[in-house]
Amino acid sequence: MIDPKLSANDAVVIFADLQEGIVDLPMTVPAAQLLRAAQGLAQLAEIFDIPTLALSIPKRAGQKSVIVPEITGTRSKIRHIQRMTPDSFQNTEVAGFLADTGRRTLVLSGVATEVAVHWLAISGIANGYRVYLVADACGAVGQKSEEAAYRRMGAAGAVMTSVVSLASEFSGNLDMTCSPGKDAVEVIYQIILGEQIR
Repeated sequence: MIDPKLSANDAVVIFADLQEGIVDLPMTVPAAQLLRAAQGLAQLAEIFDIPTLALSIPKRAGQKSVIVPEITGTRSKIRHIQRMTPDSFQNTEVAGFLADTGRRTLVLSGVATEVAVHWLAISGIANGYRVYLVADACGAVGQKSEEAAYRRMGAAGAVMTSVVSLASEFSGNLDMTCSPGKDAVEVIYQIILGEQIR
């Protein structure tokens, strides 16, 4: 039997521009909801020890960017790279990090869907990666532009998913009464019930 589920052992989680000063901008999803989903994704990366990359852009005044604490306070091992172009694959440090993991599936979240997430998906697929878009952990500048970006990424081969779907998918055939399966199921409950993610 062929198992269609995404394996945590082949995944890299990428948070694009989920940084202070950007997540508070008007987006297609309220900031609190976006951050909750991002924290759930960070918790899954922690549970399954998935390589994690946090991308950011320079602040307008040239100061150092700060990744939101919902991510840095949840995921103990995270690589932070400041990108200088809309397409992160143009950054050799990003491309090198991804290649060094040896993994072929990118799990993407972030803002804005039309820019950072969009180009990660399009270039990731062009460079031979499988791409999963975590829709509830993404936010866009506008609804129409977000829809257009999702259509283009989907046409290129990206797979739409959510934090809850990933938790069940990463759990795969694991026993849900003991870790890590039990921990992933707990993330599902916390998201659904609106509880604090821990």
